[in-house]
Amino acid sequence: MDTNNRPDQQNEEEDFAALFERSFVKRDNFSVGDRVSGTVSLVTQETVFVDISGKSEAAVSASEFLDNDGKITLKRGDTLDAYIVEFKKGEILLTTCIGRGSASPGLLHTAQSSKIPVEGTVQGVVKGGYSVSVGGLPCFCPFSQIDVKSPANPESLIGRRLQFRITQFGEKGRNIVLSRRTLIEETRQEQEERLRETLREGDVITGTVVSAAEFGIFVDIGGVEALVPKSELSWARAASPRDFTVGSAVTVKVLSIDWDAKKFLLSIKQLSPEPWERISNYTEGQSVTGRIVNIIRSGAFVELEPGLEGYLPVSRMSLTKRVEKPEDAVSAGATVTVRISEINRKDRKILLDLVTGEADPWLTPAAELEGSVHTGTIESIMRSGLIVRLPNGMTGMVPGSELLAPKGADLQKAYAVGSDINVAVIEANTGERKLRLSEQKAVTLKEREELREFMSKEQSAEGANTIGSLFKDRLEGLKKNLEKKA
Repeated sequence: MDTNNRPDQQNEEEDFAALFERSFVKRDNFSVGDRVSGTVSLVTQETVFVDISGKSEAAVSASEFLDNDGKITLKRGDTLDAYIVEFKKGEILLTTCIGRGSASPGLLHTAQSSKIPVEGTVQGVVKGGYSVSVGGLPCFCPFSQIDVKSPANPESLIGRRLQFRITQFGEKGRNIVLSRRTLIEETRQEQEERLRETLREGDVITGTVVSAAEFGIFVDIGGVEALVPKSELSWARAASPRDFTVGSAVTVKVLSIDWDAKKFLLSIKQLSPEPWERISNYTEGQSVTGRIVNIIRSGAFVELEPGLEGYLPVSRMSLTKRVEKPEDAVSAGATVTVRISEINRKDRKILLDLVTGEADPWLTPAAELEGSVHTGTIESIMRSGLIVRLPNGMTGMVPGSELLAPKGADLQKAYAVGSDINVAVIEANTGERKLRLSEQKAVTLKEREELREFMSKEQSAEGANTIGSLFKDRLEGLKKNLEKKA
């Protein structure tokens, strides 16, 4: 009978293999200073027992896990990371951080030789650094070793509990020197190594704001400081690095990674849709409320919503008067009502008019405007003619051919900006807000009106010759007027 494949024999072999394997797992080849991870197996008032997969039992003082009310914060089944500080009578003694309870010089010497971090309370500022109490023992930390960057206000650390590395242990514990900077740099190095393996461009991660400058904010993304440039803070132009609080959490997108130069660029704004994608919410002719975010010589930019802006030219800041400079009509940061005049989707530009409450003279029918005579004000003089503003606020062009000045005359000498001029509307395009004016036509129409008034007053019976004589006299007068202006 073949006994090589008996079921009971196979089970015995499997049980033996499992026991043999576990004999290798449960071993005590630990050393003081080792960092171990285990599962809490039992919690008492004085001790927390931890299973670290060793033959010996591991224990840590329960005093390390007391909250403000004196209650133990751990429970059975919790995972715990700790350091081995001593082997005693078949038991492994652990600590999560030396100094959370009372400490002896011998324990701190072990921490120094085994590079176990210690926890201490900053007692005060002394010459060259800080006095720190670690488990009741006085220690010293130089200013240069309290952080990667020395604090602007040294007294701000007094009373804080911080973790340190013991860099010097002398005179049997009477001369103990600490370094928090070393511990921070070691931690960052470990975090950086993990980041090298996991961090990729395009990742969305959470970091902590560590500082703010005019050009952006610096964010700790796990041991590495990365920059969010000001242009990447928000789609809104008015976003400022000062809007972010040091210590606050931010979600960012990784734009670029350069491990050699230790330069990392992040973005906050790219986590939200580009504002122009919502342009369908706006239509030409629509009145909206916005905020003045920037003023330039020729106009102002109005933020309709964060990141979506329109341009308001100075020429569109009033319907009835000339605005010399934008500041005469608007101010930075002010809320204004504007009308969307044009949306250029190709160039992503929005043209605006300022809503002022003034009656719009361009709503006057063109038929009522054409042939009317007005006394306007010369706003500018060009080689090709004059720009004139009418009393109702409308502006129009008087071409050189429609001026009383002779052809080729120097218009800068013949006319003055700010002076009055009589003009007639000879063409009106209210849709495009354009008027064609004429000084010559104004004189003719005015002379006709004067003649008509004169003729209505004179009910003479002298006949057609007398009327013809009167008309001739009036034309001679007009001719003399033209010669004087020339």
